[in-house]
Amino acid sequence: MPYFTLDASSLQHWLTNHADLASRLGGSPADWTIREVSDGNLNTVFLVDGSGGSLCCKQALPHVRVAPDWPMPLERALYEARYMRATADAVRPAAPELYFYDDEMFLLVMECLTPHEVLRTALIRDEAQPGFSAVIGQYVARSVHATSWISQPFEHGSKLLADFAGNTALTRITVDLILTDPFRPCSRNPAPETALLPDVEALHTDKPLHRAVSNLQDRFLTARQALLHGDLHTGSIMQHKDDVRVIDGEFATMGPIGFDCGLYLGNLALHACAAPSKHGLIEAEIKAFWNSFTTELRMLLKTGGGDVWALSDATQREELLENFLIAILQDTVGFCGLEMIRRTIGFAQVADYSLCTTPGSRMEARRKALQTGRLLILEAPTVHNLEGFLSLLTLK
Repeated sequence: MPYFTLDASSLQHWLTNHADLASRLGGSPADWTIREVSDGNLNTVFLVDGSGGSLCCKQALPHVRVAPDWPMPLERALYEARYMRATADAVRPAAPELYFYDDEMFLLVMECLTPHEVLRTALIRDEAQPGFSAVIGQYVARSVHATSWISQPFEHGSKLLADFAGNTALTRITVDLILTDPFRPCSRNPAPETALLPDVEALHTDKPLHRAVSNLQDRFLTARQALLHGDLHTGSIMQHKDDVRVIDGEFATMGPIGFDCGLYLGNLALHACAAPSKHGLIEAEIKAFWNSFTTELRMLLKTGGGDVWALSDATQREELLENFLIAILQDTVGFCGLEMIRRTIGFAQVADYSLCTTPGSRMEARRKALQTGRLLILEAPTVHNLEGFLSLLTLK
């Protein structure tokens, strides 16, 4: 079947031709309820409810959903399917189950997460149940264990490199939108508020900052430590009470572990900038993430299995692991700073700033995010523990 963009009617017809999926819904197709719930930048998403169950159907579009003149390869859906399959056993149940992938329609059919809510939305509404970050820390650690050279033989890593090397269009978005565009004049960047313009122009001419960003560009493009989600933030996480799920892995690529960590913590830090009264909550979540991540990773990587560290004894392995975690933390701090800046002045900004009730408070929040992001990028190599990271964030 040649590709075409699905609507509710054509999706219903497509589902009737897939008996295993139709049986999950149950009842008659005429009685199914299909709702489009697309709210991301790239794809269309439908929720389908039947008398026996529900499905989530996500289709790639040949362009950015919110910018139709920006072409985008359909194959990004393939990489999301591959990511879900590569990490499913390790991270279950912290991700939806993938039921089916149609490589002609570029359509993923997966577990429907209801009544879950996007974590960013829940945070803005003060409805997020505290402690969610511990689940995310564990999720990242388990993904690392399933895909890193330390815990898996090099043949496994080589296959992952081959499977995800073609995801260049979305990696290009990352290189441009996160690692480059915010630090130079670029037509993709929204025009900043007049009062913020001097701060933005200063970032464009800040040579020490540019050198530090160049180091992070090099880390992202050359440090193929493990399989990344590639877009891990509060908008790609769903929560209902204590059930936390990670979604939207289409940016998946092999890269530095601190990238996923930094993007996630950067979005938490942005929320604290926009809502100063919630600094205590956000600091607790950052601690929960890092403590969960490091505890889980220490436990998983002690047993070996990969070709990296294959000659180490127990004592050497402990030392190697501690140094490894410090290096991950330094990457995390730098990428956190990048994310804070890009989500403030670059393409795809965050809704958290809607919590600012006046233009003055919004300007103060944005300026703090830019200043903190810059500090994190410059000082990342000096950070050796969580306390050092938190002191740079100045959440207290």
